[in-house]
Amino acid sequence: MREISGKQLYQAFASGGNAVMEERELLNRINVFPIPDGDTGSNLWYTLQHIIDNSKVQDSAGKTMQSLAEQALLGARGNSGILFAQFVSGMAEIVGSEFLLSIETFSNSAKYAVLQAYKAVSTPVEGTMLTVMKEWANALKIHERKTFQELMELSLEAAQKSLQQTRYAIQALRRANVVDAGAKGFVTFLC
Repeated sequence: MREISGKQLYQAFASGGNAVMEERELLNRINVFPIPDGDTGSNLWYTLQHIIDNSKVQDSAGKTMQSLAEQALLGARGNSGILFAQFVSGMAEIVGSEFLLSIETFSNSAKYAVLQAYKAVSTPVEGTMLTVMKEWANALKIHERKTFQELMELSLEAAQKSLQQTRYAIQALRRANVVDAGAKGFVTFLC
């Protein structure tokens, strides 16, 4: 399959949101950067739950993506939620009014979304959720000749590898011997 509908897009978001819900306590426990406030999992889950509960699902991928983005921005909570919302909003800008979402548009939207997420932070830090988003989007571009299923499997490998590198990128993460909680939340969403 090289195109997906709005309903399939929504189902992917709902599946990712449910995965984050199951991992939210772990994400809270490993949350040590930028401050150890233990709320990354809860914030990301709240953001995703708002998206899932309030988005209007349509056959059109573009209309569904616009609704997902609007609800992400309205429901964003905490740093991880805000970054995720900016990412989704960036994707929606590129998806536009596409009825069926092609792999090429999906890949291009993810690349653009990374730029939007970086702009949402006054001082972007590598080795965080931002880095994993970027590495995942880069993998999408490399593998965009595949089917959606193959694309997601191959790009997930790149995201998981990037996630493991976060453990060594920032002193607070090295000291606690954990990966970045926001990055882990994003990878969990992708799974």
